[in-house]
Amino acid sequence: MSDAESVVARVKRRSFLVAGAAIAGAFLLGPRRGASLTICAAVVISSFLALEKILERLDPGRAKRGFRTLVPLLLVTVASFALLGVVLWRWKGFDPVAGAVGLSVVVLAIIPELWARR
Repeated sequence: MSDAESVVARVKRRSFLVAGAAIAGAFLLGPRRGASLTICAAVVISSFLALEKILERLDPGRAKRGFRTLVPLLLVTVASFALLGVVLWRWKGFDPVAGAVGLSVVVLAIIPELWARR
């Protein structure tokens, strides 16, 4: 496993832990906050996982030829953000603060990697 792959694996594991703790805390504060945070965290984590797969497919040693290998992954990301847009547009009970915390779970998982590099 290369250094980049190990960093991505640590960030992925940490993002699931951060999201789980944040979701549990948000549901303790109320179901509306918990649902809002869960939706946003799911969108960001699925986009991070799609980015991981895109980077794997762009690796020259493992790359498959053609743009068609990237289309399904890009569609997953676009669809998740479109669903988030529908939720934001239609659901009047959406909690923006909890949503912002949900959108930041991957960023919160990356911060310890930045500290470890220094």
